[in-house]
Amino acid sequence: MKPEGNPLQLEVSNFGPIAKANIDLRPLTVFVGPSNTGKSYLAILIYALHKHFGAGDWMLREYFSRRLPRYRRIRNHDLSPDNVDALTKIAEHISAKSKEPESIESFLLPASIIEMICSSLNGRGHYVSNEIRRCFGLEKTANLIRNGINSSSHITIHQQVGQSAHIEHRLIIKARSDDFKTAIPGNARIETGGKDNNYRMRYLRRLALEMTLQKHEDKELLDFEAGQFLEGLVDHVYPQLVGSLALPAFYLPADRTGVMHAHSVVVSSLIDRATMTGIRPAAQLPMLSGVLADFLEQLIELEPRRPRYRRSPNDHAAQIENAMLGGAVAIERAEASGYPRFTYQPDGWDHSLPLMNASSMVSELAPVVLYLRHLVRPGTVLIVEEPESHLHPALQVEFTRQLARLVQSGVRVVITTHSEWVLEELANIVRRSALVEKQDKTGSGSDISLRPDQVGAWLFRQKKRPKGSVVEELVLDDDTGLYPTDYDVVSETLYNEGVEISRHLQTRKGQ
Repeated sequence: MKPEGNPLQLEVSNFGPIAKANIDLRPLTVFVGPSNTGKSYLAILIYALHKHFGAGDWMLREYFSRRLPRYRRIRNHDLSPDNVDALTKIAEHISAKSKEPESIESFLLPASIIEMICSSLNGRGHYVSNEIRRCFGLEKTANLIRNGINSSSHITIHQQVGQSAHIEHRLIIKARSDDFKTAIPGNARIETGGKDNNYRMRYLRRLALEMTLQKHEDKELLDFEAGQFLEGLVDHVYPQLVGSLALPAFYLPADRTGVMHAHSVVVSSLIDRATMTGIRPAAQLPMLSGVLADFLEQLIELEPRRPRYRRSPNDHAAQIENAMLGGAVAIERAEASGYPRFTYQPDGWDHSLPLMNASSMVSELAPVVLYLRHLVRPGTVLIVEEPESHLHPALQVEFTRQLARLVQSGVRVVITTHSEWVLEELANIVRRSALVEKQDKTGSGSDISLRPDQVGAWLFRQKKRPKGSVVEELVLDDDTGLYPTDYDVVSETLYNEGVEISRHLQTRKGQ
């Protein structure tokens, strides 16, 4: 599913170690900064929001389906005559231009429909808190309020629709209860997709034609078709209300190497103790954070593929295997337990190794390969903590290029990093987009480029007042060609220390 509308803005305050953050979620979003400043906190929050809002379109449809169940129960529906009239006008506008779909640029949402959508979203606000709590593995969301702050945490999502309307979703985490509200302005004009003419709009156009091409003397039939049109309208509108958060997301935690080595023992133990489907027992606290629980569950559900799928063209998993691993990662099912067993077969070998016997570099990249092969597709989001872990600097650079290729293919990527090599290569990738001449397609990385508006780098800086970290955007420096971080301070300190040691050594020799 392709996100619609403009880039989404996320504003956070008093959340965990974060005092204040205001970021845009771009196709490639990078969090950098010292340890313990909240990079993972913000990444997990983004994942939790995707988990909630990514399931929201069908939940919203289910809400309206309950209100407009079946024709036999149409007498009990909640559509007022004004609702039906408003829906009829939209349907007439769409059907009148059905022969020229690209001319249907947008339409205005009636106030009554806005009220119904806001009521539905607000009514499910507690699910937002529950998902955040689950992903962090906490008993209550109040534990996320920044230490030393007695008030509340604020999470605000801003999504622009059309040229001027700003939709806002706000969650306030309090000590005793949470409050969630969605505000949709009356001037919210919904885009139709234009020439792209996506499947949601095609379905909506068909419903509009069914509703308007014939006169309905039977009021109940008109109301029923208005209800169907409303469901199609909500289906079309929803991705524009929540932007890129409507996309499915996958999270690769920082300790994925250890999990890959120990997953069979951990999973079998957790499943033996679980009282419901999955590895989260009912009516108990999660034994793992939600991101780790999801990671384990997704590993369990992966199915083996025949070898011929490994080296298909444009396969990002195969590209990483070829460029970085020098071998193939595979899945086998244990006959006794049915649990997956992960293996690595180096190029030229006639047998494979259990993943736990492979190098830490292979174990680090194996889940990335598996996710790209089985789960991640264009129109999804991949969140990777510390992609540089267990990688030589040359491989950190190559992995950055592979992530940029993913973004080029339509996958949205969020990473947290401490690596100057990752940031330097990312700067080159962005600067390369300004080159006018034809790119060299040698496969050396020179064919990879991303526009500045596709990449957002954000620095987490520790502050004393207010105590906590403040998140600031890093703007690519035209003079140095780098993102200005505090890495240069560390380098300068080490250099000066080395010079001082050399000076003392020379003094000793002269004595």
